[in-house]
Amino acid sequence: MFRLPRRDLEDLREGMVAIAGVSYDYSSTGRWGARIAPEKIREMSLILGSIYESIGVEIADVATGQILQFPTPDDVADIGDLNIYPVDWPKTEASLRTAITEILQRGALPVILGGDHFVSYPLVLGFSDVMAARGQKAAYIQFSCRFDLGTKDPAWGTVWRGATARRILDAGPIDQRNMVWVGVHGYVPADQWALVQERGLKVFTLQDIRRSSIQEITRRALESVGTDCSIYVSVDVDVLDGAYAGAVDRVTFGGLTPVELQDAVEILRKSNVGAWDFVGVNPLVNPTPYPRNCEHLVSTIIMSLVMARARARKGEQAS
Repeated sequence: MFRLPRRDLEDLREGMVAIAGVSYDYSSTGRWGARIAPEKIREMSLILGSIYESIGVEIADVATGQILQFPTPDDVADIGDLNIYPVDWPKTEASLRTAITEILQRGALPVILGGDHFVSYPLVLGFSDVMAARGQKAAYIQFSCRFDLGTKDPAWGTVWRGATARRILDAGPIDQRNMVWVGVHGYVPADQWALVQERGLKVFTLQDIRRSSIQEITRRALESVGTDCSIYVSVDVDVLDGAYAGAVDRVTFGGLTPVELQDAVEILRKSNVGAWDFVGVNPLVNPTPYPRNCEHLVSTIIMSLVMARARARKGEQAS
């Protein structure tokens, strides 16, 4: 990422951001292609790296006036793609669960590039394992147009991206009171809607956002999980309006704008977020080199996360 050398897991240090890909889309009932998203997101980050390195290592955020430095090898490590086994989901699940555990144990912040959304399930399990070992509560905030509260697909069975949040909910590592859905809209399966109503799950729909603002809803989502939790944030790019995000397996009518998603991430990064994933990008939907809007957006968001974290860490060291 960002023209920085590929690193090994052993190179991770306290306070770093660890970028890792999960090239898995074998649980998607839509068009395959999310498996190559980590590669394409990295390619876009190389373009960003070339641009900013050419004008110097410091850049200014015109919204805040803050001076930020471009990431260095002390700030971020791209540890490559995590091991997956396309025809063996239990082995893939164990691999992803172990990998994020090792990243967290080394003190780094995991930022995972999917892959389809089902990879979030074992990653959340590993995240919860570490938080439990530390005596901390874990929370889960999902940005998606869907609930992903299904149980079984007629063709794909239980290894299905539409069951991601349901598997997390049923596995029990996170109290349902600390699970939040943001951006859901359109039509959803009636049984999933009934489950939301029955259990009183915390959902902020797109209509809630339009009646208020993404900034206010993001703050309310954080308040609902409390300040005593470490949060896993999963961003499925299908939460974006299809006018902006065409590189997904199912384009939606309505959704967040890229700026709204960036604003939400900016608020979240200042809270107790302990891991991120960005899933659902499908570069094969747009096979031409440009535009790569979704990949560009994810790269930009990750760069902002890395620079802000590096700035905060350097400020702490200086004090």
